[in-house]
Amino acid sequence: MANFNTHFNTAAACTGLGCAALLSAGHIDVNTALWLWCLGTIGGLLPDIDSDNSTSLDIVFNIFAAVILLMVMRYITGEHFREIRFIELLLIPLAVYGIMKWLIRPLFEKLTVHRGSCHSLLFITLCGLLTTQLTWIFNDDHAAKSAIIALLSGGFIFFGGLIHLILDEICSVDLSNVRVKRSFGTALKIADFNNKSATVLMLFAIIALGYMLPDTTTTINLLVDWSAFNF
Repeated sequence: MANFNTHFNTAAACTGLGCAALLSAGHIDVNTALWLWCLGTIGGLLPDIDSDNSTSLDIVFNIFAAVILLMVMRYITGEHFREIRFIELLLIPLAVYGIMKWLIRPLFEKLTVHRGSCHSLLFITLCGLLTTQLTWIFNDDHAAKSAIIALLSGGFIFFGGLIHLILDEICSVDLSNVRVKRSFGTALKIADFNNKSATVLMLFAIIALGYMLPDTTTTINLLVDWSAFNF
């Protein structure tokens, strides 16, 4: 399998190119490009959220917690909320970080095994749809723009995750000795069918989140028009 630096750098490079292309075509602004680049890079680390390596797990969860915290703070300080007090600005970030560190992380460590359910197309699809839904809820821009940003956010999470799975599968082939390693086929898989309960739960969650997607028409129409792209 590829190491942490390879996953991070490759995901950052590939999703950065994607953001640059969208920016050059006028589909997004600079702030959105930076946001999508950040999400795409995080997506490139997500399948290792079940890693047995404590360092990788620390980095992934710290980045994930930071993104969740930024989304929550942006939401609670939006125009539709009252002015927030100083003590709340201190307690809310601590509460979010505490939940991520002492509730969500231990739960993940207990329920997952490395290269299991999290190392699958089903999982990164779920992450993409969940990101779309959260971005859609927390974004206070007008409906059409919010839908575009939300769908692109989910798409970049999926894109980054897909890069991760492909890299690990490529590393399962030893070109020097012309042999296939035992890990071949464990990275780029549809789902972990050995864990049927997790697979079924993720499938139901994907169906539910897919049903709740914001309108995709505007985003599709935007992405098929590359007439303004300036190479």
